[in-house]
Amino acid sequence: MSFTTDPTPKVSDAILSRLTVRDFLDTPVPEATLTTILTTALRSPSGGNLQPWNIHVMQGDTLARFNAVAMERTLRGDQEEPTFRAYPSPLWEPHRTWRYKLGEDMYARLGIPREDKIGRLRWFAENARFFGAPIGMIITGDARLEMPQHMDIGILLQSMMLLAREHGLHTAPQGWWRNWPSVCHETLDIAEGQQVMVGLAMGYANPDAPVNSLYSDRAELSDVAKFYS
Repeated sequence: MSFTTDPTPKVSDAILSRLTVRDFLDTPVPEATLTTILTTALRSPSGGNLQPWNIHVMQGDTLARFNAVAMERTLRGDQEEPTFRAYPSPLWEPHRTWRYKLGEDMYARLGIPREDKIGRLRWFAENARFFGAPIGMIITGDARLEMPQHMDIGILLQSMMLLAREHGLHTAPQGWWRNWPSVCHETLDIAEGQQVMVGLAMGYANPDAPVNSLYSDRAELSDVAKFYS
């Protein structure tokens, strides 16, 4: 599958053309488009119809302030206790290899060799500005939620990403923001008892950015599925 910014009227096209975009244009997204995506995504299923999500949508000055604080703390080397770890530790095979290859493929497109540690850290810090996207979202949930509700939030996230493709937009889901709960709580009106679950960058992808050509590998069906009859 090759990179495209065309709208995708079919679900299968949206799935196949979705990728994590790490370089966005600053072109604003029409308010009606954003509202349609979010309103439609709220039809996502959740166990018992709990709808365990809260969506904080940033644009304009608020997003700029949020990004500035996050970038400053990131480059300063600050660290916080994440709401959830990104991965189990140690990570086992084949997941370790899949993760490692994704990173190497990405940095190869960026032209940042492994020995350039500073360059890689600076690029990683681009997470702190939603990769330049004009829309940055933080999804929160009550701290009392359990794993089934966390999966429900993942379903909502997937719905938003596929709906974005329908409208010619791209996204970047970001577990990164679980590492910066203070930035989220200080800037946004997050109710007491809510915690940061995931972030989402959304906007128009930069078609000229080499990093946006990264179409990450997937396992073969036979590697992950068993069929019974």
